[in-house]
Amino acid sequence: MRRQDVQLLALARQGDLDALCEVGQRYLQGAQGFPQYTDLGLKYLSHPALSTSERSARIIAESLSLSDLVRRDLVPMLVAAASAGSSAACLKLGVWRGLMQLNEELALELWERAQALGSATASDALSAYKSSEESRLLSALKTLVEEPDVAAEGTVEHALSEATQSANSALVIRLLKFAIALPLERGSELCDAVCGALVFLQSVQVSLPELDSTTLHAILEDCVARRNAEAALLLGRAFCGIDTAFARSESLVPRRNLRGGTALLLRAADAGLSEAWLLLYRVHSDGHGSVANPQAALFFLEKAAASGNANAQRQLGAMILKSAAGIAEQELGLHWMSQAAAQDDAIAKSLLQSFVLPVQGTDDDALHVIEELEKIDPWVAHRLRVSRHFGLTKAEATCVDVVSGVRSWGLVVSSGAADRNQRNRFGRAIPALKGQFVDCLRESAEFFRLAGEGPMLSNAEQRQRSQKLRYRLDRSGVDESMFFAQVPTSTLTSLRQGSSWAQGVRHTLRTAVAD
Repeated sequence: MRRQDVQLLALARQGDLDALCEVGQRYLQGAQGFPQYTDLGLKYLSHPALSTSERSARIIAESLSLSDLVRRDLVPMLVAAASAGSSAACLKLGVWRGLMQLNEELALELWERAQALGSATASDALSAYKSSEESRLLSALKTLVEEPDVAAEGTVEHALSEATQSANSALVIRLLKFAIALPLERGSELCDAVCGALVFLQSVQVSLPELDSTTLHAILEDCVARRNAEAALLLGRAFCGIDTAFARSESLVPRRNLRGGTALLLRAADAGLSEAWLLLYRVHSDGHGSVANPQAALFFLEKAAASGNANAQRQLGAMILKSAAGIAEQELGLHWMSQAAAQDDAIAKSLLQSFVLPVQGTDDDALHVIEELEKIDPWVAHRLRVSRHFGLTKAEATCVDVVSGVRSWGLVVSSGAADRNQRNRFGRAIPALKGQFVDCLRESAEFFRLAGEGPMLSNAEQRQRSQKLRYRLDRSGVDESMFFAQVPTSTLTSLRQGSSWAQGVRHTLRTAVAD
């Protein structure tokens, strides 16, 4: 390094303002014997002594491309330089405002200022804007694509990513239009940004205006080639003829290809996108499709449910419950339905409600009774609480083995506690409609376990329990309907047979199993 350069560096390290600006500029531009070292140049130009320096702001704004400026969060420097009269800063800031603001007047004002300061590039952009009849800003931006100071591809990529992160759907749609229509190289970063924007629009269920399908397809193919699972999901569903929220399938792919689409969906599913399993179920369960396979369809639905997809959990639970012929199937169906309800699935919650028989009175009144009884007879208090929470009949509340009946999703009433007037009896599975009900159930199960209760009861023991419950309720002046469901035998029978239950909730069930 030359002697004078060493002296200049020494002055800069001592805080000399002119030296700081000169050294910073040389590092940014790689000029006059200094290597190009952007980070170091910015370090000198961001010295606290230059915090209000217009010269420093102009050097930064004029030395870096717009893409670099926005990527490094240096837009405030760009604003300061534009205010200080830098034509290059006005041009760049106009481009950024044009991309990020829905009001195009902000961009025009800055380009007009840049033109007045002698910028021929700004003049060309303004001419293109004023002569265009449609998409005027797009026409103006096309004149700036080749400008290295703008670095259009990186700038559009950063703008699109920022709009997606801020969840501004209107701005995302606007920037997608620019990303597709501008004659850009479309490298991997821009392609990923476009894919991310499409995924965002799918998640918020917002549609796109018609865009160039060939370009969109090429962008997604580029992402798929680099193992982008989200792109595989979008292209896979399009090849299978399944529309997205933002566009019809034919706007993303030239023609349908079920086998190619399922291969892409499998890739997305293996990458952890649970929605892909559900789409695979949909494709393979279609009896008219070339890849129809009922066994594979069920496998994919189970995979989707196991991965945590609430729609799949609801559909799988509904299918199992609809055909349940015994308690084991009911348990499995309620397990999946409860998983969906835990994710706030309204349909699943409605179906779970249909398994719980109604009791009378308010929860507050019932809680008061239970708290009073707990002081004098905890056994009765626990029985009544379990009965109310799960809508048990008096026979079930008397005989149910709570210890063995606890499940993560609710309670199983064994066949021994079923209505003895039924010739063909099996138990009943009942979901917990609130999370706290499961906690209370576990607490009651522990109480009965410590009390040494067993699952088998003699007729005498059943009568003794029933009399005990009736006695305590009579002494409390409470009607049995507050704690025991009072329904006809036919209602109980319908809950124990999948086909009968399904008939009673057929409208909700139809919605539950729909795609």
